[in-house]
Amino acid sequence: MLLDQPIPGYVRFVCHAVREIRNRLPDAVAGPTLNQRLDHTTRLDAITKLPGASSLIADLGGPTAPATTPVVIDRMLATKVADLLQDHMSTRTKPIDAARRLFRGIAPETASWDGTLNPVLKQWVKVTEWFVRRAHVSEHTDNHFPPEDLRHQFTLFEKALAAAIKPFFTTLEDLDAILEDTNS
Repeated sequence: MLLDQPIPGYVRFVCHAVREIRNRLPDAVAGPTLNQRLDHTTRLDAITKLPGASSLIADLGGPTAPATTPVVIDRMLATKVADLLQDHMSTRTKPIDAARRLFRGIAPETASWDGTLNPVLKQWVKVTEWFVRRAHVSEHTDNHFPPEDLRHQFTLFEKALAAAIKPFFTTLEDLDAILEDTNS
């Protein structure tokens, strides 16, 4: 898709593919984490039905009060909002942690080499984040994204992934090349 005549929407297709690989491959390689995906929609729907939710929305949506003005809400509503925030923080996997799980799952012998892996993990996150930021950019067409940028980023992504699946010591050259290419 990157080298052939692109189809309409190809930038988003490629970006979504990389995002899905980044988000799902750690679970496929290292096994799922104990943290389940948080169903924000269901939880927020339940919160909006609690006593005081509609009046809170109306109060905060009305005339603008100074930011320091206290807002009083029902204790049950406050507890449910706090619980949702806590669950969000505890189930949220940071990209660097997912990358660490992925690379450790591929090469378990690297588990004690965090200092050595950190530059590679940061690079993986940086490259994949480039795609994640472009997966849902609706105000731009594919023509807005230079094809050479997309190809360059995808090449870095492929190199990082290829380096991860090779035996560790045979990839040091590849990893150095990826880091050098990115930092230049």
